[in-house]
Amino acid sequence: MTDFIQLETRFLEISKDEYLSAAFKREGYELDAIPTNCILDKTLPGLGATYSEIDAKRDSIIIEPNIPVIDGKVGTNKKYLGVYEGCTDKKILNYLSDSKIKYKKILCTPEGYLKVKRIADENEINLHDKYFLLFDECEKITQDIDYRPLISLPIKDFFLFKEKAFVSATPLEMRNPEFQSQGFFKLKVKPLYKYRKQIDLITTNNYDISIIELLDKLKDSECVCIFMNSTNGINKLVNHLEKQGIKDYKAFCSKKSEIKFKTKEILNSYENLNLPLAKYNFFTSRFFSAVDIHHDKKPDIIILTDLNEAKYSRIDPFTNSIQIYGRFRNMIDGSKFNSLTHITNYGDGETVLNESEIESYIQTSKRIYNDLKNEVIEATNRGDKEALTDCMKSSPYNKFIDDDETLNYFKVDNFYDDERIKGYYTTPEKILEAYKATKHFELLNPVNMTYLVDDKDRLGYKRSKTVIQRRIFLVKKLDAIYNSERPFTPEELEIAKNEFLKVDDRKIQEETKHTIAAYEKIGSEAIKNVRYSKTKIDRLVKESNKDSDFYKMFSKRVRDAIQKRFPENAEYKKEDLLNGVSEVFRNNGVKAKVNINTIKKYYGADELNGKRIGFVKLFLFQPDFEYD
Repeated sequence: MTDFIQLETRFLEISKDEYLSAAFKREGYELDAIPTNCILDKTLPGLGATYSEIDAKRDSIIIEPNIPVIDGKVGTNKKYLGVYEGCTDKKILNYLSDSKIKYKKILCTPEGYLKVKRIADENEINLHDKYFLLFDECEKITQDIDYRPLISLPIKDFFLFKEKAFVSATPLEMRNPEFQSQGFFKLKVKPLYKYRKQIDLITTNNYDISIIELLDKLKDSECVCIFMNSTNGINKLVNHLEKQGIKDYKAFCSKKSEIKFKTKEILNSYENLNLPLAKYNFFTSRFFSAVDIHHDKKPDIIILTDLNEAKYSRIDPFTNSIQIYGRFRNMIDGSKFNSLTHITNYGDGETVLNESEIESYIQTSKRIYNDLKNEVIEATNRGDKEALTDCMKSSPYNKFIDDDETLNYFKVDNFYDDERIKGYYTTPEKILEAYKATKHFELLNPVNMTYLVDDKDRLGYKRSKTVIQRRIFLVKKLDAIYNSERPFTPEELEIAKNEFLKVDDRKIQEETKHTIAAYEKIGSEAIKNVRYSKTKIDRLVKESNKDSDFYKMFSKRVRDAIQKRFPENAEYKKEDLLNGVSEVFRNNGVKAKVNINTIKKYYGADELNGKRIGFVKLFLFQPDFEYD
């Protein structure tokens, strides 16, 4: 189960500015088109593989991962049929039956293919013999199957076609043995020119600061395109822009996310590509691959991963990053984009399994599942059967099988793939190594940005449920900053303090300002001694003024005079003790009254009983506060 299929690899050389249809023709491929039983590894996006099939002199079904791709390629051409939600049975049948169309081209989602297949079967149209089936952006089956299980449903039918192929610029290795048994081969496109793209990699312990700094750097850009697989993450950035009075943005997402955006008053959101682009453009994962973006301005491209906001926002350097920059098709002044940057945080604490551990996980899950299944068969008590059946339904082995309990190799591939990508984000070094290993990028100046306040600090503060919890958290963090061995600049300190003010709740903002101001005035020990009580903190702040009696009481001069007059670990008449401290106070301009509680602010003190009544024993001299 752990081994990838081993296929013969053939190579197809391609020159600069040459498209695949020309390369197929040059190499003598039939119909100047993609050969059958082939996994076409294009190496680069934008080489025209899909268009070569649209132009091929044969009937074709092209399965695309998402609707915007189909809309972009079909357009208003009545010779092509786009099939997805909303396309009626009648429209499909009319197209399949239309003899006037010489070469039929059906572009559909994986779910749409099942609809086409049903209509064809009902009308005795043999798709398997008549049509060439092309599965475009084939890595999406592996990548998306965990949250989109229907994406692999056409696969069993795929192998029934006489002529078929997989294609992508970034295909993943697969374990399905059917490719091997049907004699598939890999056709690897080999560009005869330099194609590495320059990329800036910014790893950071504070995602918010890093992205805002980059947006500020790009404020004069004509077009910024931001790719992030998190609607909440996009929403945060849109809110940031709107607070600055910027309305020139568009968000491209699924229908469900579009509705979600509009409920949050992000009105410039679209289910399909809407040109021209705005100054700021946001794209969710359905726009990461296959979609062609033709725009008259060169974009600055930003790829974002925020593990604290959404773990599924992890970007795979081997697939997603390559596909993302490949969306832009217009060559302007010799290039298709100005800059390409990936910002990511790291080290989210998730466990990463290696390959042998994954294999053990799957095999153990399978064994437990089969044991439960046998127990269900053998159970005679209805309650036992129900309980065991429910246990089977919640078994982790269900992640790897279809409804008919057959192993789905793409689900297995997905599990391995998730762990692979997860491993890149454990440290800055790992993600850097991954980008280097692609051999597809030239890393310009990879940097790891570290800040005094990191993502975990912000989240920990935000998630503190009470005022006291927040105050404790903030004081502890301020101590860590001020006591750090690393010297910091005033600018760094100001940035750190402002990070705790990034909350939408105005009350919490005021409370945060109050705690920071108090900390800087009286220090952490004073705040801890009054158990983080706001009332007592306010009193200490007020009394910490150098002209106040409170400040004078605990000044070094008064402390030294009291300790010299009454050394610790000795007994004193209470009257002498109170009078002596009162005299020290008078000599130093302190007007405060003196009682036994005053003494206890300086010493550990016990009033004695019995024969020593009227005496006080002083222990360790440890004043509550100390001022120089």
